[in-house]
Parts: sequence; C-alpha cells; structure tokens
Amino acid sequence: MKPTCLLPSPLLSLGALALAAVLSMPAAAATYCSGSFASGLSLGDVTFAGASASDCYGVAPGNDRLSAINALDWGDDWTLLTKDESQVPVTFMGVEFDLDTLGGKSGSWTLTAHDLNGGSLLNIPMELDVVVVLKASNRYAAYFFDDAVFDGTDGGTWSIAFENRGGQIPDLSHMSFYVRVDEDGGIPAAIPEAETYAMMLVGLGLVAFMARRRARMAA
Repeated sequence: MKPTCLLPSPLLSLGALALAAVLSMPAAAATYCSGSFASGLSLGDVTFAGASASDCYGVAPGNDRLSAINALDWGDDWTLLTKDESQVPVTFMGVEFDLDTLGGKSGSWTLTAHDLNGGSLLNIPMELDVVVVLKASNRYAAYFFDDAVFDGTDGGTWSIAFENRGGQIPDLSHMSFYVRVDEDGGIPAAIPEAETYAMMLVGLGLVAFMARRRARMAA
C-alpha cells in the first residue's frame, strides 16, 4: 500500500503566511506632536503643575536612554534627573529630588525637592527644561516641557496613550525625568534666606540712623 501524501490545507497555509507577514512588519516610526502625528499621543497625556507638554514624541521601541533623549529635536545637554524606580532621592544642582507615582494606565506623580544648602542662597525655585518619559510594555513616549519651574512640591498627571502589540493599553513600567538648564533657566541669581533679609534691614536701619545723627551734629 502506497503511503498517503498529505497536502497542507490552503486555509492553514494562508493563515501562516498572514501571521508571518504581521510579525515581520516594521513598527511605526516615532513622530512628534508638532508634526504629522498618528501614534495616538497628545500634549495633555502628561501635565506639570496643571500645564500640558509643549511637544511630545513617540511611540518609540525599547527603553528610554540618555543618548536617545539627546538625539531628539529638542536639543541636547540633557541629564537623567530621576526615575520613579529610584530607591533613594537623587541630588542635582544642590537640590535633592524624589519622584513618586503608582502603576496602572494613568495616575498622578509627585516630585518633592529639598534644598541641601542650609543657610546659603536658595536653589529652589529653579527653572529647567524637562522631558518626562512614560515607559510601558516594550515602548515609550516622551513629553517636553519648556522652562518648567520647580518649587519643591511639584506634581502632575500622566496617562498611557498607546497600545502594546496585543492591542491593549499597557500598564506603566516606569516614569523618567530628564532635565536641562537652558539660557533662560537655572537657579535664580540671588534669593536670600529670611535671616539674610533681617540682617539687610538692620544694616539699612543703622545706616539711616548714622546719617540722621551726622545731619543733626552738622546743624
């Protein structure tokens, strides 16, 4: 008896070819909110002190890295400030920062700051450019804030606005903050502590007293 030759089902063959085609399709290129945009992102996906982002970028594959952030159209000189995964606060320009948020598909974030300079000039409030990154599944989106002012008790909201390969909104993996000092930002030139103000007032009062005394003596 001759062995039977089983031919593959045409439907199975077509299904396998279709699956292979989908898996081989390249991921959509990340774009900017300010340009031709079709990734589902919007400027309001992340807010800082009630304000929406100035621009956004996504959705990009992989993990956010400093080199990738510096290669964006928003210029370079970025520094990774902190991630919500950080177990201990981080220090930047004499200020200690601590970022906190919960997982899920949306929520709020807080960034507390503590000036480490003691009795010297205050380092907060400070003005910095900021890129906030939302990483979820194997993709991330970046949101740019121009000249954001940090006062030590900052916060805002976030929402994942892109889907994973299964067509579902993924949960947040981590949030990252990248910062940069531009020509308009940084630490205010001189913001004296309260004790310094008091000493200045005493000094001015003493100068005025001596001036009046000399005027009376000369009369």
